[in-house]
Amino acid sequence: MSKRKWLLGLLFLVICFTGIQFIRPELKNPPVTGDLQAPDEVKKILQNSCYDCHSNETNLKWFDQIAPAYWLVADHVKDGRAALNFSNWDSLAPGDKKANLYLSLNQILFKEMPLSNYTMLHPKAKISDNDITVLKNYLISLSPVKTSDSARFSAAEKQYNDWINKAAIAVKPALNGIEFIKGYGQWKAINTTDRFDNSTLRVIFGNDIAVKAIEEHHTNPWPDGTTFAKVAWEQLVDADGVVHAGEFKQVEFMIKDADKYKETKGWGWARWKGMDLKPYGKTVLFATECVNCHQPLKDVDYVFTTPLALETDTLLKWKVISTKVDKQHKTMSTLYANDIAYQYARTRGDSNYPVQAQLALVTWDQQADDHWFGANTPAQLKSVELVKFDPLPGYKVIKGTSERDHMNEMIHQRLSVTIE
Repeated sequence: MSKRKWLLGLLFLVICFTGIQFIRPELKNPPVTGDLQAPDEVKKILQNSCYDCHSNETNLKWFDQIAPAYWLVADHVKDGRAALNFSNWDSLAPGDKKANLYLSLNQILFKEMPLSNYTMLHPKAKISDNDITVLKNYLISLSPVKTSDSARFSAAEKQYNDWINKAAIAVKPALNGIEFIKGYGQWKAINTTDRFDNSTLRVIFGNDIAVKAIEEHHTNPWPDGTTFAKVAWEQLVDADGVVHAGEFKQVEFMIKDADKYKETKGWGWARWKGMDLKPYGKTVLFATECVNCHQPLKDVDYVFTTPLALETDTLLKWKVISTKVDKQHKTMSTLYANDIAYQYARTRGDSNYPVQAQLALVTWDQQADDHWFGANTPAQLKSVELVKFDPLPGYKVIKGTSERDHMNEMIHQRLSVTIE
């Protein structure tokens, strides 16, 4: 190439580069209406690593303002503020504030945030292990274990009575067209979760295809037809620090069909809330919210739940009556029932179980959830207590050791509400 052509080419690039500097998407810093209130050490971490994209106090470096990098920066800030804006913190409900903080920390733990292309140019924004410890301790301080007000127990009792006396209701499909799935409460429980971050207890149920996949260790990817139902109840804490399942809050479904749901990572997503099973979301794009939350789990087919070893104990395939957490002893327990006991519990709700009814209280030590800070899951099996009615109830511990006899509690535990 001649020197003249080379110079002309260089001149053309300079002109183009100069020209694109005038193509500047608007990026303003609106007024701060209500900033996050937090301890100084917490605030400093968030300001240093999050505020450039998640507040109205964006501070661009000189190199951030050069196009085409500026275009990317402007896009990141726009999306960041839309997802979470610390400058509008006062507009959020208390529960939403805490939920956003837990979500933010988990995004950090997943290394999804801060964005790698941001920290590459802004190395001081990287979050250290010490920073993570500070954030964890702060969030734990926002989630103390408090004895529930008697009104919450009364509300749960009222919901239960309304449930057992209420006729089946017509349920609208989710906004993406997915129909409500009845009978999920009679599926097998594949795990339970103590979500102390949002004060819910959860049982994750799986259909027969899911259970078969677990037994055969074919869960990554999960086979088409797999369906999960994740049920959430309000946590009710008694005077002894034991957490019980209170009011039914919602049920979420994940339905695997790699072709049908190709646009949402191979899963159909749907959620219904409250006693009237109102479909969740304002538009069909609500599923994008689900996908974004599960995106860090792409290497395990977008599933947070690590299944219990269902193939090791037939009792774990019985139906679930309820679940609880003992905060003092750091254990989790689930009360299972054979078919006779379960059907009786659904129709009668008292403690006069028929002959051949059986109840099993399975207790595990509790461990932190590997996939979510703000949750605990079962760990090492601690004990299995069995009650058989023949016709009087007979009690024995068939595995491990138990601190005390739970027979009376087992036979009087009512079925947790699973609105279907």
